[in-house]
Amino acid sequence: MRARLGLLAVLMLGVCHASAGPVAAPPVLDCSKGFDGLQKWAAWLPGAERTTRDGQDIIGLAAPDVWRVEITFLQTGDPGYPAIILRKFLKQVTGVWTAQSQACSFGDKAQFPALLARLKAEDTRLTNVSREEADRQKRDGSSLSPMP
Repeated sequence: MRARLGLLAVLMLGVCHASAGPVAAPPVLDCSKGFDGLQKWAAWLPGAERTTRDGQDIIGLAAPDVWRVEITFLQTGDPGYPAIILRKFLKQVTGVWTAQSQACSFGDKAQFPALLARLKAEDTRLTNVSREEADRQKRDGSSLSPMP
């Protein structure tokens, strides 16, 4: 009897695990790794794609339709350098992508509050742009509305 219950539990656990199909959580910065350590960590993240935008190295990765992340390495001359910014976009049930930033600063600590304020303002702007786009798509027609 115990063997049957054990086998049943293993089978059920396997079915639940296989059907759950969890999406990996987006990465988070661990500032204790230091600037060089975080650069190496980000480069080795599964699915990481390196690009350059406005002279900044950016590593991007995503779980499509769930979340996406951009990790930006500030360059010499950027306010707050050296610093690393992780901007996470999370897709809400409303279709809005909310932006949330996290940063690690390894330079002038006096510049860090200004960097964080700039990040928060940009997160708000990006979220609002996504909200406007989702609202526009809803106004332009629902996928449930009849086709002409």
